[in-house]
Order: sequence, then structure tokens, then C-alpha cells
Amino acid sequence: MARDAKPARKHPKAHAAGLIGGLLGLAAAGTAVGVAVSRIATRRVRAAELGPAAELPESLTAGQLRQADPLGIESRPADRSTLVRADDGVLLAVEEIGPLDAPLTVIFVHGYSLSMASWAFQRRTLAAELATGNGHRPDARLVFYDQRGHGASGRGAPEHSTIDQLARDLLAVLDSRAPHGPVVLVGHSMGGMTVMGLAALRPDLFGGRVAGAALVATSSGNLAELTFGLPEMLTRVRAAVLPVAAWTMRHRPAFAERTRRVAAELVSVATRALSFGSADVDPVLGRYVDAMIAGTPVDVIAEFYPALAGLDETGSLQPLRAVPTLVLTGDRDKMIPKEHSDLLVEGLGGEDGGSVRYVVVPGAGHMVTLEAPDEVSRALTDLLRQVVAARTSRTGG
Repeated sequence: MARDAKPARKHPKAHAAGLIGGLLGLAAAGTAVGVAVSRIATRRVRAAELGPAAELPESLTAGQLRQADPLGIESRPADRSTLVRADDGVLLAVEEIGPLDAPLTVIFVHGYSLSMASWAFQRRTLAAELATGNGHRPDARLVFYDQRGHGASGRGAPEHSTIDQLARDLLAVLDSRAPHGPVVLVGHSMGGMTVMGLAALRPDLFGGRVAGAALVATSSGNLAELTFGLPEMLTRVRAAVLPVAAWTMRHRPAFAERTRRVAAELVSVATRALSFGSADVDPVLGRYVDAMIAGTPVDVIAEFYPALAGLDETGSLQPLRAVPTLVLTGDRDKMIPKEHSDLLVEGLGGEDGGSVRYVVVPGAGHMVTLEAPDEVSRALTDLLRQVVAARTSRTGG
């Protein structure tokens, strides 16, 4: 929509109806690259409020999540909570599990409108298997962070809501929290796009400091063409109202938030249908996703949407061929269909003779990390073993 357009001139009821449709569309688009962070873990920390502080109060992130424990998973407490300053000054909230001198670091990158809490099941399982040790040297250190505008991290200027900026943020976390030793990058949905963005920004890192990668339920582009499993007519309606909704979210966020609350039940039904592959998913998971989406400011959703709709990271796959890479998806993903993962595998050279491993989880939808957590954790553990084996073979150790 043109900058001088004035959608407020529409009849109020027609405008609200269009916005509700747009919110449903953006909710679907948002779930296509992740779900919004839960209110219990979304106290925002702005750079202006924290200044140069080096430590993040635990109560802002995992502490609140553990107290409420909405999934009943007894998430592993962080060993360290800190802040990393991005290149434009935005402070990124970071939590770590495992010793600083662990031989391998794994950095988890969440999706659009997600937070580090989205890795709750993987955090618990991998911490127990890899970062606890039980008296022995742990195999890995786990690093989780909130992307800008999400969770407990600060918000940047709207024009910095791009994949390129997210890639630079990931680089800042990498340089600050894992300056030495091998690193594996794990990205879900927009987090996977962030990893590909880093490959475009710094291809020299892959095969060196970056020793492996996982691309979970993600895509290298053509997201604007997604139908989200909707009939053609509804897809056309969604395309028509999205510009109005996005404009309103950015320029009239208070009105958009009120309208979203009115439409909460509709959004809830759409979200559950589009996030999960099974209609029998645990209701707790559905409520968890609902709470996450409710916790994301509408202007953040709108600011990032253009970067996702116009994404093209197909040229960023070449550096990933230099490292063991896991591509994982659910075969019932309505948000980013399996065909997008098929294209990723093809772009990475295929499974035959290449360094890519392809895992398709039967019956799972876009939120495969919540719907099939054991399968995801098992695939990630196998990837880390492959990375260690490859490095051992290379060094002869």
C-alpha cells in the first residue's frame, strides 16, 4: 500500500472485518516461520533500559517459564544468562547450558514471533544427554537466544527487520559466546532462514568455525506463494487483506491489538489447524501456541513480514555443502510444505554422497519441535555425532 494511503477512511465495520481476516492471514504467515512467544516469557528488555548491562535477570526469561511450566516439562535451568549487543546496539537475551570449555557449542535460532522457549523440549532432552555429564565431561554447550523484537531481547528500528540483520545478530552471538571451537547452528523456520542468511553473509565460516547445521521446517524462498492449505478463494481473500492488516499493525498497533483480542477465538482455531499435523494434538500444546501468538506485538509481526514474503536464500546453500547438514520437516506441514525441504536437500547436493541428511517426520506439522520432540532431539543428537566424527576423521584424533 502506498505510504499516503488512508485505510481509516473505510467504513469502520468493513475495516475491522478486513483486519480480522488479515490478522488470520498474518497469524498463518507467522506460524509458517514460527509461533509467537508466550507472555510468561516475554518481558521485553530494551537497550535504553539496560544500557551496557552484561547480565540478564533470570526472572525475565527461563525463570518465569520454569515457574509456570505450561508444558510440564521441567525445563533445564540456564547455567548463564547474559546479553549480546548487536551491531546496531540492540541487546539480545542469551541463555546457556553447559561449561564454557565444552568441545562443541550448539546455537539454537528460533522462528518469527518465537522465543528461545520454543526449544523447550529439545532444551530439556539435549541438556540431559549432552550438557549434564553426570560426572563426566559434557559433550556440548547449548546456547539459546531471543531474536530481536522477540522474547526478552530489545527491538531495533523497523527498517532492520530483515534476514540480513538477523544474520548479523547471529554472527554477534557467535562471536561473543563461541569465539573459539566448533559450532553447530540449529534453526527452525525463520531461524533456518537466519542460518542461510549467515551463510550468504559469511560463507568463510562454514567448514571452519561452523561445523554443522540443522534446517528445521524452513524454506529458502517463495513464501509469498504459500497457500497454507487453504482453498484458492480463501487464499485470494488473504492476499487482498494482508496489505491492509500489515499497514494497520505498523501504524495503528493499539487498534490492531484490540481487534486481535476480539478475533482471538478465530485465530486460535486457525493456528491449531495450521501449526500441527494431527487434530488429536495435546490441547496443552494448542494453548501454548495460542499464548505465544498473543504475546507478540502486532507491529513486530508486520515489520518482519515483508522480509519473509520476499525471501530468496537459494544462493546461500553452497556454503552449507561444506558441513554436515540436517534437513528436517513434518510431512503434514501446511505452513512450509515438505516440497520446500525437498528443494533444500536438492540445493545441498542430495543425500546420495552428500553431507546432507533428510528426516521427514510422519504425521507432524510445522511445529514439529513441539509435536514430535523426541524425533527432533534424536535427529539433532545424530547430527552432533556426525559432526564430531567428521572432525575427528579430519584431524586424525
